[in-house]
Amino acid sequence: MRTIKTINDLKQRMEKLVQANDVVFIAPHVAPDIDAIGSAIATYMIVKQIGKDAYIVIDEEFGKLEMGVKTILSEVPESVSVIDLATAKELMKDKNTLLITTDTNKTNLVPFETFNEFNNILIIDHHKTDEHTIQTDDFYINELASSSCEILFLLATQFGLTLDYRNIEVQEDDITNISNYLLGGIVLDTGKLTKNFSSETLETAACLMRLGADINYVNSLFLDDWETDIRVSNLVSNTNWQMFNIGIAMNHDDPQMKYLKEDLAKAADALIKYKNTDAAFALGYIAAGIVYISARSKGVVDVGEIMHQLMGGGTQTSAAAKVANDDINEVKEQLEDIIRPGYKLK
Repeated sequence: MRTIKTINDLKQRMEKLVQANDVVFIAPHVAPDIDAIGSAIATYMIVKQIGKDAYIVIDEEFGKLEMGVKTILSEVPESVSVIDLATAKELMKDKNTLLITTDTNKTNLVPFETFNEFNNILIIDHHKTDEHTIQTDDFYINELASSSCEILFLLATQFGLTLDYRNIEVQEDDITNISNYLLGGIVLDTGKLTKNFSSETLETAACLMRLGADINYVNSLFLDDWETDIRVSNLVSNTNWQMFNIGIAMNHDDPQMKYLKEDLAKAADALIKYKNTDAAFALGYIAAGIVYISARSKGVVDVGEIMHQLMGGGTQTSAAAKVANDDINEVKEQLEDIIRPGYKLK
């Protein structure tokens, strides 16, 4: 792997890779959240400015996406090419293709099953690497960044990308809400600026607001509908408590019930807010045979390392894993086996 160490180095390498290929696919992680889609859209804008065709690859059905992600995709111009995996495979035939991943570096968290068909792969992320990281010669990973959207703001600034559309004439294909999307990703991954942020994060958020980002709009991306609130409340009420004040939420009455990834994240977020909770896990099916686990911690327990044991990953305080298994109780037992010895207590 060739580590790209600075934003300026990332700019130069990205320009070379984009220009060396016929088409560029941008892949946020599966079941994208606002940080993943915001950073993907900013990447799309950069690629288009360089002068190449770009496509954002999302293989989930629109109706199954998070509410905030659906809002964003509904309002971006039709000129923004969002395609599924089958369409991407057709487009890449007999062409030199570049894959850019945003907000993930794991093989099992992007839509593509194999990677040898790509001419080049560029990773832009803020999560740890491990043995499940996509093998590539080019990656920029900044674990100190709050979010991928924070990274993309800095990169967009290097490229001179327009982020403030308040006082300029708007074209039909302009993504005029990009500053809001980038701020939304930062707000999401910092728990509304309560964790995982630095002074640079605050400076980035302030700069985005000076460029027109509206915190009221951003907050609206996270509003729950009634049905979501019921699903999340049900998970929280079905929590078993382990040693070290660790909560595991799962629907014991209807274990086969399918959830959105954001439902599980919100349940874990709700549990970690309790004063005595050191770590929280929420698990449920997001598709047939696919169990998703969302994990949160106050820092005493390294949930990133715990999720790593289940082929997932993340940071010390926020992580997730996707496990292929038809028996969710078996997945819960695997999680309990990892937790029971006090694994990765800090």
